[in-house]
Amino acid sequence: MVAAAGIQPNPADYLISLPADYQPTAVAAWAPARIPYAIFGLPSHWLGAPRLGLICYLVALTMAVISPAIWAARGARGLERVVIFVTLGAAAIPAWGVIDRGNSTGFVVPIALAYFVALSRQRWGLATITVILAVLVKPQFVVLGVVLLAARQWRWAGIGITGVVVSNIAAFLLWPRGFPGTIAQSIHGIIKFNSSFGGLRDPRNVSFGKALLLIPDSIKNYQSGKIPEGFLTGPRTQIGFAVLVIVVVAVLALGRRIPPVMVGIVLLATATFSPADVAFYYLVFVLPIAALVARDPNGPPGAGIFDQLAAHGDRRRAVGVCVSLAVALSIVNVAVPGQPFYVPLYGQLGAKGVVGTTPLVFTTVTWAPFLWLVTCVVIIVSYARKPARPHDSHNGPTRESDQDTAASTTSCLPNPVEESSPRGPGPICQNYTP
Repeated sequence: MVAAAGIQPNPADYLISLPADYQPTAVAAWAPARIPYAIFGLPSHWLGAPRLGLICYLVALTMAVISPAIWAARGARGLERVVIFVTLGAAAIPAWGVIDRGNSTGFVVPIALAYFVALSRQRWGLATITVILAVLVKPQFVVLGVVLLAARQWRWAGIGITGVVVSNIAAFLLWPRGFPGTIAQSIHGIIKFNSSFGGLRDPRNVSFGKALLLIPDSIKNYQSGKIPEGFLTGPRTQIGFAVLVIVVVAVLALGRRIPPVMVGIVLLATATFSPADVAFYYLVFVLPIAALVARDPNGPPGAGIFDQLAAHGDRRRAVGVCVSLAVALSIVNVAVPGQPFYVPLYGQLGAKGVVGTTPLVFTTVTWAPFLWLVTCVVIIVSYARKPARPHDSHNGPTRESDQDTAASTTSCLPNPVEESSPRGPGPICQNYTP
């Protein structure tokens, strides 16, 4: 569907019909987000082999979503490698969900992994590049760039903003017909899609708004047998944005009191759940975080980020428990006891309307956004009360020289040549920039 739109001269004018009303509507996709589909769709269209393009796309998507499992397994020992690979790869339900849907969100996974590794090692240039790439896949991930401001990396933040603007405009120019009006068309389509009440009340919606309104929704559903059309639509579309603003302000206020990698975890979770309509397969974002829990980029084999924190005397038990629990219940969806509910099945291959129903049960995926909201609060409060230690491995020595933060330091070393001098040993002083 999105690939078919991507091969049109102006994808914003390409209309599709979807259940339940089958009214013609434009594909709600940000122009840069169509690039992964176009990369595989255009060659297969020219060759007249659409299935070949689909297979190549799914293979690339599969490799992207299992990249954290491969990376984390390489840092383990013995049988742990198999356990980590199976847990983060073969048994990860979000990974299978994004592959089943063929959604380009899966390509954010290796980018997010590189983002965390860059933050852990304080490679600000690489972190800036990953932010630019993430925004090309999904625009909401522009929030990831806030970590550069929190770390007071003003120069890299400016480069990142420029890179995001230039790369997105260049992506729109790949479909020049109607430009620059296509920018407004894309924004309008995304807003319309995110305000669709059918998607907002979908049981597979894992947004912050859906999670925080779970109790009033349950009460209303118990009273009337269903959630009425338009029930609390305003708060549903605004709650996520409010949470996003609060989190951004909090991490900017904390600044260097919180390690960059922890800021990255908070921002990635917030950026994922803040839109009003978030499909369940967006939980694939937890895979890079799970890889960090299993393997520390700067630590010895078999040690995760929280193991390294404990080794340096900076125990964050509440943070470790919350992150681990949120990751586990996002990767493995456990069925919650209760009555099953039925959802309609719509016809395919030309058939329209409801052709049947299928029973579903609620799982822990419903609580995933709430768990991550609690996790973000715990991380922020923990570092607000007790700043990160200076020798924290995730706030460690910078690998790149930065003119904004580097300072000239003087070190004095004993001069062995002068040790035999009557005046005694004298120091050799040299200036260096760490």
